[in-house]
Amino acid sequence: MNTAVLLSDINLIANNSRYILQNINLEFNYGDCVAIIGPNGAGKSTLLKIINALIKPTSGKIKIFEEDISNKIKNKIGYIPQSNYFDPFLPISVKEVISIGLSAKYGILKKLSYNDSQLIEDIAKNVGIIDLINTPIGKLSGGEAQKLSIARVLAQDAKLILMDEPLSNLDNKAQKDILNTIDFVYQQQTVTILIVLHNLSQIPKSCNKLLFISNGQIVKFGKKEDIFNNKQFQELYNL
Repeated sequence: MNTAVLLSDINLIANNSRYILQNINLEFNYGDCVAIIGPNGAGKSTLLKIINALIKPTSGKIKIFEEDISNKIKNKIGYIPQSNYFDPFLPISVKEVISIGLSAKYGILKKLSYNDSQLIEDIAKNVGIIDLINTPIGKLSGGEAQKLSIARVLAQDAKLILMDEPLSNLDNKAQKDILNTIDFVYQQQTVTILIVLHNLSQIPKSCNKLLFISNGQIVKFGKKEDIFNNKQFQELYNL
Protein backbone atom coordinates (compact mmCIF):
# COMPACT_ATOMS: atom_id res chain seq x y z
CA MET A 1 0.00 0.00 0.00
CA ASN A 2 1.81 3.09 -1.26
CA THR A 3 -1.05 5.55 -1.82
CA ALA A 4 -2.32 7.34 1.28
CA VAL A 5 -4.75 9.78 -0.38
CA LEU A 6 -6.14 9.70 -3.91
CA LEU A 7 -8.35 12.54 -5.12
CA SER A 8 -9.93 12.07 -8.55
CA ASP A 9 -11.73 14.89 -10.41
CA ILE A 10 -12.76 16.69 -7.22
CA ASN A 11 -14.96 19.74 -7.70
CA LEU A 12 -16.71 21.83 -5.06
CA ILE A 13 -19.22 24.39 -6.29
CA ALA A 14 -20.87 27.01 -4.07
CA ASN A 15 -24.55 27.95 -4.25
CA ASN A 16 -23.67 30.90 -6.51
CA SER A 17 -22.11 28.43 -8.98
CA ARG A 18 -18.62 29.63 -8.09
CA TYR A 19 -15.94 26.95 -8.00
CA ILE A 20 -14.30 26.66 -4.58
CA LEU A 21 -12.19 23.73 -5.80
CA GLN A 22 -11.90 22.75 -9.44
CA ASN A 23 -10.45 19.70 -11.19
CA ILE A 24 -8.43 18.47 -8.22
CA ASN A 25 -6.47 15.34 -9.09
CA LEU A 26 -3.86 14.44 -6.50
CA GLU A 27 -2.04 11.44 -5.12
CA PHE A 28 -0.22 11.63 -1.79
CA ASN A 29 2.04 8.69 -1.05
CA TYR A 30 2.29 6.92 2.27
CA GLY A 31 5.03 8.64 4.26
CA ASP A 32 4.77 11.99 2.47
CA CYS A 33 4.93 15.22 4.45
CA VAL A 34 3.20 17.80 2.26
CA ALA A 35 2.94 21.53 2.91
CA ILE A 36 -0.18 22.99 1.27
CA ILE A 37 0.39 26.65 0.46
CA GLY A 38 -1.34 29.45 -1.39
CA PRO A 39 -3.07 32.82 -0.88
CA ASN A 40 -6.06 33.35 1.40
CA GLY A 41 -9.23 31.86 -0.04
CA ALA A 42 -7.35 29.49 -2.32
CA GLY A 43 -9.21 26.45 -0.97
CA LYS A 44 -6.45 24.96 1.18
CA SER A 45 -8.48 24.36 4.33
CA THR A 46 -11.47 23.23 2.27
CA LEU A 47 -9.30 20.57 0.65
CA LEU A 48 -8.35 19.20 4.09
CA LYS A 49 -11.98 19.13 5.16
CA ILE A 50 -12.94 17.16 2.06
CA ILE A 51 -10.20 14.62 2.76
CA ASN A 52 -11.47 14.38 6.34
CA ALA A 53 -15.07 13.92 5.12
CA LEU A 54 -16.21 17.11 6.87
CA ILE A 55 -17.32 18.51 3.49
CA LYS A 56 -18.75 16.48 0.64
CA PRO A 57 -17.49 17.52 -2.79
CA THR A 58 -19.94 18.33 -5.57
CA SER A 59 -18.31 15.67 -7.72
CA GLY A 60 -15.31 13.36 -7.74
CA LYS A 61 -13.99 10.42 -5.77
CA ILE A 62 -11.78 10.10 -2.68
CA LYS A 63 -9.76 7.10 -1.58
CA ILE A 64 -7.92 6.93 1.74
CA PHE A 65 -5.39 4.12 1.94
CA GLU A 66 -6.99 2.75 -1.22
CA GLU A 67 -10.43 2.46 0.42
CA ASP A 68 -13.62 4.50 0.40
CA ILE A 69 -14.11 6.69 3.46
CA SER A 70 -15.78 4.78 6.28
CA ASN A 71 -15.73 4.86 10.08
CA LYS A 72 -12.87 2.40 9.97
CA ILE A 73 -10.88 4.72 7.71
CA LYS A 74 -11.83 7.82 9.72
CA ASN A 75 -10.18 6.28 12.77
CA LYS A 76 -6.91 6.34 10.85
CA ILE A 77 -7.22 10.08 10.21
CA GLY A 78 -6.06 12.60 12.80
CA TYR A 79 -7.37 16.14 12.28
CA ILE A 80 -5.83 19.19 13.96
CA PRO A 81 -7.90 22.34 13.36
CA GLN A 82 -6.62 25.87 12.96
CA SER A 83 -7.29 26.78 16.56
CA ASN A 84 -8.31 25.03 19.72
CA TYR A 85 -10.71 26.67 22.14
CA PHE A 86 -11.06 25.06 25.52
CA ASP A 87 -13.62 26.22 28.05
CA PRO A 88 -11.51 27.50 30.98
CA PHE A 89 -14.05 26.00 33.39
CA LEU A 90 -14.12 22.56 31.78
CA PRO A 91 -12.79 20.10 34.39
CA ILE A 92 -10.82 17.93 31.97
CA SER A 93 -7.08 17.39 32.26
CA VAL A 94 -4.41 17.09 29.59
CA LYS A 95 -4.14 13.37 30.34
CA GLU A 96 -7.87 12.87 29.82
CA VAL A 97 -7.82 14.63 26.44
CA ILE A 98 -4.91 12.48 25.24
CA SER A 99 -6.85 9.40 26.37
CA ILE A 100 -9.64 10.43 23.96
CA GLY A 101 -7.23 9.43 21.20
CA LEU A 102 -7.02 5.94 22.68
CA SER A 103 -10.82 5.84 22.85
CA ALA A 104 -10.96 6.55 19.11
CA LYS A 105 -8.65 3.61 18.56
CA TYR A 106 -10.05 1.06 21.04
CA GLY A 107 -13.57 2.31 21.83
CA ILE A 108 -14.98 4.57 24.52
CA LEU A 109 -15.93 1.75 26.87
CA LYS A 110 -12.41 0.39 27.28
CA LYS A 111 -10.90 1.14 30.67
CA LEU A 112 -7.38 2.48 30.55
CA SER A 113 -4.76 -0.06 31.58
CA TYR A 114 -1.41 0.61 33.20
CA ASN A 115 0.21 0.32 29.79
CA ASP A 116 -2.27 2.83 28.38
CA SER A 117 -1.36 5.32 31.11
CA GLN A 118 2.31 4.80 30.39
CA LEU A 119 1.70 5.37 26.69
CA ILE A 120 -0.13 8.62 27.42
CA GLU A 121 2.73 9.84 29.58
CA ASP A 122 5.28 8.85 26.92
CA ILE A 123 3.35 10.77 24.26
CA ALA A 124 3.02 13.81 26.52
CA LYS A 125 6.76 13.69 27.13
CA ASN A 126 7.54 13.41 23.42
CA VAL A 127 5.52 16.49 22.52
CA GLY A 128 6.80 18.47 25.50
CA ILE A 129 3.77 18.66 27.80
CA ILE A 130 4.58 16.00 30.40
CA ASP A 131 4.78 18.70 33.08
CA LEU A 132 1.18 19.64 32.20
CA ILE A 133 -0.22 16.10 32.32
CA ASN A 134 -2.65 16.86 35.16
CA THR A 135 -3.35 20.49 34.20
CA PRO A 136 -6.95 21.47 33.32
CA ILE A 137 -7.09 22.18 29.58
CA GLY A 138 -8.63 25.61 30.15
CA LYS A 139 -5.32 26.81 31.57
CA LEU A 140 -3.23 25.95 28.50
CA SER A 141 -1.63 28.54 26.27
CA GLY A 142 -2.21 28.46 22.51
CA GLY A 143 1.03 26.58 21.85
CA GLU A 144 0.35 24.11 24.63
CA ALA A 145 -3.14 23.49 23.27
CA GLN A 146 -1.73 22.70 19.81
CA LYS A 147 0.80 20.30 21.33
CA LEU A 148 -2.10 18.64 23.13
CA SER A 149 -3.95 18.21 19.82
CA ILE A 150 -0.88 16.55 18.34
CA ALA A 151 -0.60 14.29 21.38
CA ARG A 152 -4.26 13.24 21.05
CA VAL A 153 -3.71 12.33 17.40
CA LEU A 154 -0.61 10.31 18.30
CA ALA A 155 -2.59 8.39 20.93
CA GLN A 156 -5.14 7.65 18.23
CA ASP A 157 -2.29 6.09 16.23
CA ALA A 158 -3.47 7.99 13.17
CA LYS A 159 -1.74 7.08 9.92
CA LEU A 160 -2.85 10.26 8.14
CA ILE A 161 -2.47 13.55 10.03
CA LEU A 162 -4.20 16.67 8.69
CA MET A 163 -3.11 20.02 10.14
CA ASP A 164 -4.95 23.22 9.27
CA GLU A 165 -2.60 26.16 9.91
CA PRO A 166 -1.45 24.84 13.32
CA LEU A 167 0.88 27.82 13.80
CA SER A 168 -1.74 30.56 13.45
CA ASN A 169 -2.10 32.99 16.36
CA LEU A 170 1.05 31.65 18.07
CA ASP A 171 4.11 33.67 19.05
CA ASN A 172 7.50 32.91 17.51
CA LYS A 173 8.66 30.63 20.32
CA ALA A 174 5.45 28.60 20.25
CA GLN A 175 5.69 28.31 16.46
CA LYS A 176 9.23 26.95 16.70
CA ASP A 177 8.14 24.47 19.38
CA ILE A 178 5.28 23.19 17.21
CA LEU A 179 7.53 22.93 14.13
CA ASN A 180 10.05 20.92 16.15
CA THR A 181 7.21 18.71 17.40
CA ILE A 182 5.97 18.10 13.85
CA ASP A 183 9.49 17.17 12.72
CA PHE A 184 9.87 14.85 15.71
CA VAL A 185 6.56 13.12 15.03
CA TYR A 186 7.39 12.65 11.36
CA GLN A 187 10.80 11.20 12.14
CA GLN A 188 9.52 8.86 14.85
CA GLN A 189 6.23 7.70 13.33
CA THR A 190 5.29 6.06 10.03
CA VAL A 191 2.70 8.64 9.02
CA THR A 192 1.54 10.84 6.17
CA ILE A 193 1.21 14.51 7.08
CA LEU A 194 -0.70 17.17 5.15
CA ILE A 195 -0.25 20.62 6.64
CA VAL A 196 -1.89 23.84 5.48
CA LEU A 197 0.36 26.88 5.87
CA HIS A 198 0.22 30.54 4.89
CA ASN A 199 3.75 31.70 5.72
CA LEU A 200 6.61 30.11 3.79
CA SER A 201 8.91 30.38 6.79
CA GLN A 202 6.61 27.98 8.64
CA ILE A 203 7.24 24.99 6.38
CA PRO A 204 8.58 22.13 8.53
CA LYS A 205 12.00 20.76 7.60
CA SER A 206 10.45 17.30 7.23
CA CYS A 207 8.16 18.33 4.37
CA ASN A 208 9.40 16.64 1.22
CA LYS A 209 6.69 18.00 -1.07
CA LEU A 210 4.72 21.21 -1.58
CA LEU A 211 1.27 21.70 -3.03
CA PHE A 212 0.66 25.19 -4.39
CA ILE A 213 -3.05 26.08 -4.77
CA SER A 214 -4.54 29.31 -6.12
CA ASN A 215 -8.21 30.12 -6.89
CA GLY A 216 -9.25 26.57 -6.06
CA GLN A 217 -6.93 25.00 -8.59
CA ILE A 218 -3.61 23.19 -8.44
CA VAL A 219 -0.81 25.39 -9.69
CA LYS A 220 2.05 23.06 -8.85
CA PHE A 221 2.63 19.89 -6.86
CA GLY A 222 5.97 18.24 -6.37
CA LYS A 223 9.31 18.48 -4.64
CA LYS A 224 10.10 21.63 -2.68
CA GLU A 225 12.82 22.84 -4.99
CA ASP A 226 10.54 22.49 -8.02
CA ILE A 227 7.84 24.61 -6.41
CA PHE A 228 10.21 27.36 -5.31
CA ASN A 229 11.53 27.58 -8.87
CA ASN A 230 7.99 27.99 -10.27
CA LYS A 231 7.66 31.48 -11.83
CA GLN A 232 4.03 31.99 -10.79
CA PHE A 233 4.89 30.98 -7.24
CA GLN A 234 7.86 33.37 -7.16
CA GLU A 235 5.73 36.25 -8.43
CA LEU A 236 2.95 35.61 -5.92
CA TYR A 237 5.32 35.51 -2.95
CA ASN A 238 7.71 38.15 -4.34
CA LEU A 239 10.68 35.80 -4.19
